[in-house]
Amino acid sequence: ACAPSQGPEKRSGFHRAPPPGSHSLRYFATGVSRPGHGEPRFISVAYVDDTQLVLYDSDAENPRYEPRAPWVEQEGPEYWERETQGAKRDEWIFRVNLRTALRYYNQSAGDPPKAYVTHHRRPEGDVTLRCWALGFYPADITLTWQLNGEELTQDMELVETRPAGDGTFQKWASVVVPLGKEQSYTCHVDNEGLPEPLTLRWEPPPFTVSNNALIAVLVVFGAVAIIVAVVAFVMKRRKNTGGQGGDYAPAPDTEEL
Repeated sequence: ACAPSQGPEKRSGFHRAPPPGSHSLRYFATGVSRPGHGEPRFISVAYVDDTQLVLYDSDAENPRYEPRAPWVEQEGPEYWERETQGAKRDEWIFRVNLRTALRYYNQSAGDPPKAYVTHHRRPEGDVTLRCWALGFYPADITLTWQLNGEELTQDMELVETRPAGDGTFQKWASVVVPLGKEQSYTCHVDNEGLPEPLTLRWEPPPFTVSNNALIAVLVVFGAVAIIVAVVAFVMKRRKNTGGQGGDYAPAPDTEEL
């Protein structure tokens, strides 16, 4: 540590010669946003080697750099004024950057999750229901499955919340259920971006046709089309032949021969 006779260095270097040996002066600045529209908190600390030198906290009654090492208290008012003004400039820059980041991601009040349930048949004959939550912020989220109001924590597969790459997060939880019992299971989603928790269940599509059924329907329609075409052809022939059932022309008059 520096000897008591030496003061701290300036932001650009020591204003008194340090004792023999190399020393470091490091500043650590932190800006933290608050819920709602409150001004962010700004904290700046300086260390000489491993000894805390000064502290600035915007939440203090009179925000200014304060000494944290006894031997730095000997510095004159010019030093403290200079350091405090530097901290206030840094505080302003941090606040602007935080507002810009929040505006860029539009997440100051929380991006609610897009939630839905998917259905996956298993070779074993049962079904995997997977509840998805996508595009939400902040990262804290509760995702659970319930059967008749009872949470299935032990029987549920839950992945860790992961970033989506656009400033939002995603997560899913799955549960294996008997085929035909899917509607008895509900997924519950709660996140700061939601006005109230979501309750979802898998619902079968309104109409599904298997491949075999589709082929059968096409065959029937094809047969009907052929029958209609044949009947139309026969009716047209009968109309053209006056209903005689074939081409007919009267025999020539013998007197004209």
